Amino acid sequence: MVVGPMRSPYPWTKDTLESGKSPARRESRSTNETMANRLHEPSPPLPWPRRAVLVALVGLVCGCSSLQAPRDPAQETSPPAASVRPGTPDEARSAEDIARANPQISRRVAHAIEHVLRQPSDHPRAAVLDFSVHSTTPRFHLVERASGRVLQTFRVAHGQGSEGSRQDGHAEVFSNVPDSNASSLGLYRTAETYTSEAYPGLAMRMDGLSPTNSNARSRFIVIHAARYMEPESWEGNRARRPGLSDGCFAFSNADRDTVLSSLQGGALIYSIYEKP
Repeated sequence: MVVGPMRSPYPWTKDTLESGKSPARRESRSTNETMANRLHEPSPPLPWPRRAVLVALVGLVCGCSSLQAPRDPAQETSPPAASVRPGTPDEARSAEDIARANPQISRRVAHAIEHVLRQPSDHPRAAVLDFSVHSTTPRFHLVERASGRVLQTFRVAHGQGSEGSRQDGHAEVFSNVPDSNASSLGLYRTAETYTSEAYPGLAMRMDGLSPTNSNARSRFIVIHAARYMEPESWEGNRARRPGLSDGCFAFSNADRDTVLSSLQGGALIYSIYEKP
């Protein structure tokens, strides 16, 4: 019996022994690398019919009631929420628009309303006081900022220092000087309310925002009611016109209540005068 050279049951060679790696290990490593490469390869997109069926099956398994295909999240955009502040400068109407909406007011008042609406304010209302007209004429215009519409118009007194030489109910002189007892022109902002000791009921302080009325608070220029503004008080007197204040915006009791409730809390008031 001839015995040939014995073959090792292990497929190792001298090279594999020297490298310390078996063919099985190299084959395993090669297989692992191939699988890893396949995992990193992008999967081809499923055809739409198969994707729809897959979505339907997932919906049934998860208990969903809708079998519609999912929408692209990038397309699900909500419109931005509108944030509109009434009466901001960008929304202010022109004097022409204001005049058309309020045919009862003069062009002068329309331009004054346009100006006050262009001033930044969070208050929904404003007012324009036109000292150009006679004190018997309603001349304090309450305005809605969002629309530029005049809501109401009231009689208001001017200061005795503003009467001028004619003393006929027309204001002619305006001053920001203390103790002048004159009315002041310019832009005001309403401030806090308080109980007046000089005049019965509530009154409201104002801050002057213009160089022509910057002393309004220190001069105690306020909004208050006065007996001499009641129609029964002045319609039967010799002058047949309302009385005069010390520079304050004086109203009848009922009008004072409306003005305070409408303008308290930082509303703007713009007082103007145009020489005839």
